[in-house]
Amino acid sequence: MTGEAEVLLSELNGVLRTVSRTRHIEMLRQVANLFLSNAPIYTAEQREVFDVVIKRLAQNVSSRDLIDLSGRLAAMDAAPADTVAQLSASDDIAVSGPILEKSNVLTDNDLIGIAKTKSQNHLMAIANRRHINAIVTDVLVDRGDSAVKQKVLTNEGAEISEFGFACLVSAASKDRKLAEIVAKRDDVPAELQSFLSVALAS
Repeated sequence: MTGEAEVLLSELNGVLRTVSRTRHIEMLRQVANLFLSNAPIYTAEQREVFDVVIKRLAQNVSSRDLIDLSGRLAAMDAAPADTVAQLSASDDIAVSGPILEKSNVLTDNDLIGIAKTKSQNHLMAIANRRHINAIVTDVLVDRGDSAVKQKVLTNEGAEISEFGFACLVSAASKDRKLAEIVAKRDDVPAELQSFLSVALAS
């Protein structure tokens, strides 16, 4: 965080201690609207300032306001990164879901952190992304339930590593439907084919 942003955050904290909850929410909406209407022309430094302000304003507001903010930022490539990360970590899937499913601002490390610690609903949202690198799907298929595993398998944009397929084939030994979905793939490693055949025969 730049020195300018730190000063602004300190001043903002002082202001928020004196305003009503209604005014707090109005400020969030006004700043978000200003950012969204001009985001493509802002410099990196200006976007950082907006990120600091919006992230702070997005604290201690209602779920409804966070859901609105999440929906507006989810598909925006220039969305403020720290704000997006904060929204993606919400336990409320109505808040985090749109970000996890659509945001290109989230890094693989962001997604892995969520996939390792949050609910199956969070994993399902990640599994619905247009593209998912294998380093992320490794966590999804290792920790996810059958529905998450099936979604990864049927998502054409999801890369699956050899480790990922090993997890899927192992789970398929106790899940007939999953085994059938795995069997439809033409990229299952050869060394796992015999195990898959056993799963299908059981």
